[in-house]
Amino acid sequence: MIDIHNHVIYKFDDGPKTLDESIELLKMAADQGITDVFATSHFNEVVNKDQEDDYFTKLNHLQETLKEQKIPIRLYSGSEMFFHHYIHQTLAKLNVGTLAKTNHYVLMEFPLYLMPVGAEETLFNLTMEGYRPIIAHPERYSALHNHPEKILHFIRHGGLLQVNAGSVLGGFGRTVQKISLWLIENQYAHFLASDAHSPNGRGFKLAEAVAALEKDFDKDYIQTLVYDNPQKIIDNVIMEPLTLPEEEPEKGFLQRVRERLKFS
Repeated sequence: MIDIHNHVIYKFDDGPKTLDESIELLKMAADQGITDVFATSHFNEVVNKDQEDDYFTKLNHLQETLKEQKIPIRLYSGSEMFFHHYIHQTLAKLNVGTLAKTNHYVLMEFPLYLMPVGAEETLFNLTMEGYRPIIAHPERYSALHNHPEKILHFIRHGGLLQVNAGSVLGGFGRTVQKISLWLIENQYAHFLASDAHSPNGRGFKLAEAVAALEKDFDKDYIQTLVYDNPQKIIDNVIMEPLTLPEEEPEKGFLQRVRERLKFS
């Protein structure tokens, strides 16, 4: 399996606090059968050179330690970029902005409790510039919980969807779990990832989530989520968003009244 979203860089964001914790976390990944990991630390619109240098220094140290300890994990660079309206300008300045330095795939997250105005336009502009935005854990955005169908707007504007393993397993509550399963049941998602943060808290649970999903859903599709599609990122193969049916226009007030009264 390949994990495209996690926080394994030590002493950088809200992930592991020490090198030892990072290694322990990656050992957990290897024990589950994960072979490739994208180290997607949090970044926002303000990224200075020292911060990026610190990330790559720690990434290189982790890669060397994995080799020394013979832990069979290939570790790639990446980021979880916080949404902002000029994200394309930020990406152009960074080496860490796209997954594995592909210059195409961008893992991005939105505020959990408020969906910003102009999100769809920003996604569309990113795709026009050759990027492929991957929306991290759309099932967790509470602003969309009452209308989960709005998650499909991300796809219609060029986005790919990444569901969290913890969401599937119920770790973020029943509503989040139901939405994550709905996305997978309808094959709207492109990726299933761990979003691991710590060996003692939110760890790698990808194998557990895959085992749970394969009981009820198409096994080939589940393998696509954790291997085939992530491998396309490594190979820098350009993936296209899903083609969804056109949205039906929202009914106006008079039309709703006519239908309710059964007027012709």
